[in-house]
Amino acid sequence: MNRLLQTLLARPDVWQASSPRTATATGDALPSGHAALDRVLHRGGWPRAALTEVLSGNCGIGEMQLLAPALAHCSRGSRRLFFVCPPYLPYAPALLAQDVALERLLVVRAERDVDTLWCAEQILRSGAAACLLAWLPESRLGDYRALRRLQLAAQGSASLAFLFRPPQAAHSLSPAALRIVLRGTREHLALEILKQRGGQAGQQLTLARANALLQPRIDPALLPVVGPDLSGQMHCPDKSGPTAERMPCPAEAGPTVSRASAALH
Repeated sequence: MNRLLQTLLARPDVWQASSPRTATATGDALPSGHAALDRVLHRGGWPRAALTEVLSGNCGIGEMQLLAPALAHCSRGSRRLFFVCPPYLPYAPALLAQDVALERLLVVRAERDVDTLWCAEQILRSGAAACLLAWLPESRLGDYRALRRLQLAAQGSASLAFLFRPPQAAHSLSPAALRIVLRGTREHLALEILKQRGGQAGQQLTLARANALLQPRIDPALLPVVGPDLSGQMHCPDKSGPTAERMPCPAEAGPTVSRASAALH
């Protein structure tokens, strides 16, 4: 066989159909915490040092419950969890209930859409992240070059990296090693594996949602209007409640990067 071809086939990121579907190295994947999902994921869990895309048309359908076991595991180490541009401020009591250490979590806000992927890339390259979750704005759906840089940054780290995109992104090219589609109902979360490097695609399964996260969401239009009192101080409506995600109050505006213990209430 040609020496150049042998060199190419020996690369760890090149998979051959004739190769056995077994783990090639310890630590290549982290169990998802869902046995049914691990059975269909290549190497039995979420891929490390690779980009995973989560395609969903709505927020709050169970995606955080899906990732909660991995987040809890990653929060026990010395490195941090990063949420880059989440659509809602994560609800701390729900994360605590899933054993996520809030002191390890940082929420990052990008001022411009173009900066979202750049922030995620720099976080992965820094080596500070045990797990990264980033929500991609619609304006960056076709930016394959930026996605490729993000995949390379993930490949050079030992981190878990999840990128949330809308379902229409399923029709576009992606360098991600794993792509899954989520569809949620009140009681269940349906998953479809759209692509997985080194494994099979097309599997579909359904996971039950935890009772603690099945509380009805509140329409923001029904919440009290936030405004100053007679002293001129801003007051937010009561933030107590069972919802896993909520919109931040204007009075809570903070720095671009904030610790979860300060930003999450």
